[in-house]
Amino acid sequence: MTDTPGAIPVLAVSDEIDARIYSATLRERMGEVRLVISCGDLPARYLEFLADALDQPVYYVLGNHAEELTRRGNRGDAYHPLGCVDLGGKVVRDASTGLILAGLPGSPKYCEAEPEQYSEWGMTALIIRMLPRLGWNKVRHGRALDVLISHAPPRDVNDGRDHAHRGFKITRRFLRWFGPRYHLHGHVHRYDRSQPNTTTFLGTEVINVHPYQALALHIPALGPSSTSETAINHSPATLPVTERRA
Repeated sequence: MTDTPGAIPVLAVSDEIDARIYSATLRERMGEVRLVISCGDLPARYLEFLADALDQPVYYVLGNHAEELTRRGNRGDAYHPLGCVDLGGKVVRDASTGLILAGLPGSPKYCEAEPEQYSEWGMTALIIRMLPRLGWNKVRHGRALDVLISHAPPRDVNDGRDHAHRGFKITRRFLRWFGPRYHLHGHVHRYDRSQPNTTTFLGTEVINVHPYQALALHIPALGPSSTSETAINHSPATLPVTERRA
């Protein structure tokens, strides 16, 4: 990860354990990271390792697979990672960086066997409960949030074609209403590295972080919102080449 003036170094992970991150040399290679963000479907032990190795705040949302809620494979025995903050359905301001974060867990509902699956209405209800804090942030800090963290992407932005991996329509509306600078998500596994992992939607950088991305987040003063809903695919300029997942 390169040192970019004015940027906040963030490690974002999702969906799969990566040996380059789950490594004894992680702190040596990424010691400048100030925040860790997990976009779901990762076991508690992985997040606890990141909290210990980097000694920085770890924020996470749950994905849609029950195994991440358990420890040592004991399915159904709920366990949440120590030293980490569950952002699901919450809006918080990180004390160390000043970043305002909001979290949306889970995926579209496609089966009954897994937790954290939502209908469009279910996800809408979750967002409605977040509105008072988002409104307060707008008054208090001049912006509702800086970074939206979710497992699933927005509809038609970085999402898949099958029902399980389609994005939420309400998440797309959330971006239009609140205009975060960044939206980090997982859920859609990227195996074709020739495809971009980032789309600009209404001024928000929507980044698929699977399996990890080392990011330098810039939070500029907010300008006038665009009225166009054109989504532009590209490779994110904020990603340091030395640690970016190619």
